[in-house]
Amino acid sequence: MELKAHLSIPQSPKGCLVIVHENRGLDDHIRDVANRFAREGFAVAAPDYLSPIGGSVADVDTNIANIKDVSREQVTEISQYWLNSLTALTKNNNQSILGFCWGGGVVNHCATQINELKKAVMFYGTAPDPSLITNIRTSLQLHYAENDDRINAGRDDYIKALESATISHEAFIYEGAGHAFFNDTREDRYHQASAELAFKRALAFLHD
Repeated sequence: MELKAHLSIPQSPKGCLVIVHENRGLDDHIRDVANRFAREGFAVAAPDYLSPIGGSVADVDTNIANIKDVSREQVTEISQYWLNSLTALTKNNNQSILGFCWGGGVVNHCATQINELKKAVMFYGTAPDPSLITNIRTSLQLHYAENDDRINAGRDDYIKALESATISHEAFIYEGAGHAFFNDTREDRYHQASAELAFKRALAFLHD
């Protein structure tokens, strides 16, 4: 299996960051996000998490249908592979992960599985298996949209579980925003004020 990814690596990076795409696959939006974080000093890999089944294609609906066939075990392996690859390439072991939508759920899951993670940034993703939450060793930053019923149905229980387990975390809810508010290629979803604030918060968190 060929593991594909978009790489954006500056000189003397401050840390290594894997960015996990939405269920729409690896697209120009995620490549742009990767480049934005690279300009802020991070060595970034944006893997194609559809690699196990041939990779992302131009048709978004096909990617959305196919991504259901990628297992949690596979996404963990892909994330770990690219984190380790970035560390080997840059000699920097400051490892973090950030993801959106489907990728936010991947971030939550990887936080329960990859002990080497320093930071994990989740945008409107599903909560992890409750039985695994106490495995989390990383610091979490969670971004939620006010108008996102499906994701928010599990939000409060997840935050309470993190608090009960004394896991380092911070959570933000963006008023007036809906699911996928960070995606500036989707006029029906993009919420500029929320996206800009979330980007600043994520950068500050990752730089800390």
